[in-house]
Amino acid sequence: MSFVAQTLLHPKVNQTLAVLATSLGREKVARLFQYLSRLLAWYFARRGSFVTADRFAGLKEGLAAGRKVIRLVKPIEFLQTAIKLTARPVTTSGRAGQVAHVTQIGRQVALAGYYTFEMLVWLGTNRALRVDKDRLTRLNRLAFKCWLTGISLSLISTGSSLVKLRADGRRFALANSVARREYQEKSPEDRVREEEERREKGRALLAQRQTLLSQLVMDSCDFWIPATTLGYTNLNEGVIGVLGALTSYMAIQIQWRKHASAARK
Repeated sequence: MSFVAQTLLHPKVNQTLAVLATSLGREKVARLFQYLSRLLAWYFARRGSFVTADRFAGLKEGLAAGRKVIRLVKPIEFLQTAIKLTARPVTTSGRAGQVAHVTQIGRQVALAGYYTFEMLVWLGTNRALRVDKDRLTRLNRLAFKCWLTGISLSLISTGSSLVKLRADGRRFALANSVARREYQEKSPEDRVREEEERREKGRALLAQRQTLLSQLVMDSCDFWIPATTLGYTNLNEGVIGVLGALTSYMAIQIQWRKHASAARK
């Protein structure tokens, strides 16, 4: 088999195609290049290379417009998730779990609002809707307010989930301590089975913690993008480009691991 054929049929290439076959995967890759273009446009403008800066600025705008087309049905997805969360009973009696549940519902509604206003702005910009420029500006500002609200609620939800997870970890450690005291009283088969169950639960708690920490980092970085657009903060285009590229790369990594895990199964 030739080198070209081996390269094209490599498992990593198949996994890349699997990620790009999903609308979420394509959107995150486009977002990565959009924010990298934003960073490079700022960098070359600072150096006085305005022609090159304009090229990257044009690429940034084109990628942003393309992403909006991919996300036209996003409001429905987030509203569906909000309805499912509302119908799901809160299984924990702790306050942290309840706060995490309620704020997660609020996050879904806020992000549905963000994508709805973004869709209206896109339709107005492309003359599918007759909307004057002042109203488009107001709609765009409302979109970013919804995005900022969604990120803020996500930060609260993730923080509350981490508090709940810490309490779950303490209960798990206590249960392990009790089980070890009773270890000698059980048959070898029961010991092996319970040990495997404890390991499985421990791995699940660690994986959940890693997911929550990743979400916390992503939200902490993304927070500054709408905050700066709304004028609440004053970060330059270079910093915004770095933050957006970082969170895009993290989101792509999550999709990559999901597809890798699915392929192993």
